[in-house]
Amino acid sequence: MLDDVKTRTRWEDLPAGLRAESERILGAPISSATSQAGGFSPGSADRLVAANGRRAFVKAIQRDHNPGAFELHARELVVMAALPATVDAPRLLGSWRDDDTIGLIIEDIDGRHPGEPADGRDLVAILDAFATLPVVTGTALEALPRAADEFVSERDSWKALAADSTGADLPNWVVASFDRLADAASGVCEAVDGEHLLHLDVRADNVIIDPSGRAWLIDWPWAAVGARWVDGVPYLLDARLRGEPIDAEELLRTHPLFAETTDAQVDAMLAGIVGRWFDQARLPAPPSMPTLRAFQRSEALAGVAWLTERWG
Repeated sequence: MLDDVKTRTRWEDLPAGLRAESERILGAPISSATSQAGGFSPGSADRLVAANGRRAFVKAIQRDHNPGAFELHARELVVMAALPATVDAPRLLGSWRDDDTIGLIIEDIDGRHPGEPADGRDLVAILDAFATLPVVTGTALEALPRAADEFVSERDSWKALAADSTGADLPNWVVASFDRLADAASGVCEAVDGEHLLHLDVRADNVIIDPSGRAWLIDWPWAAVGARWVDGVPYLLDARLRGEPIDAEELLRTHPLFAETTDAQVDAMLAGIVGRWFDQARLPAPPSMPTLRAFQRSEALAGVAWLTERWG
């Protein structure tokens, strides 16, 4: 998880209408607003406490600050409004929008991000949270993108690198295993296809662990529909990147989330992730997101380390 607090928009700089709507929903003036670190959005991310003790989490973005992030906030608003109560996610309390700014006012979950003790204690709770994601057939969420379409970049990344790997700085093992990686990644779209709701942006900064140990999934702009297990593999990769002492292979064998998952499907996802991150990490960083490329390369290298263990 990388700290981006310096790029955050401050609460006091948000439109008066959004601040007033937050006070209306909470029923009292805001007595404190604490900006949150983590993630990559250049928008605001504030935990609010009102004078009556009620709390909320507000995230907002201004279109002229980052048009892409503005559209992601709009997507997340649609998803959160449709999430069923069975999903381990905070509830949407309200929203505010004008031509330049969109803000989501969300239930504030008291807790911490996982992985801070770096001992793997939160992994099962997080996989349990992924297991609450329902089949979406016949629901409002059915209109979400298909994971099979969202993973086209992962499928095609090795073709792009084969055509031109300038600046990718591929490790020796990757160069030696290039054809096998490309072959594995070619099946990723079929591997991730299915009918379950997926989060598709699972990192420690997108999960909150409450005092009871329950995991809550936050930040939903990339939600899609696909195979039930898909969120689990990149989260295990993220935990390995942080150096948590987990046995990812044992969790793949034993946790119910992965009950119908094959080795070939896991290999396809890991190879696709590695290829896409190497391909993306060589590009210039987007405006207001200076740490993104370094993070992507670190994820690619973590994926390489896992695949070398799986493949010998």
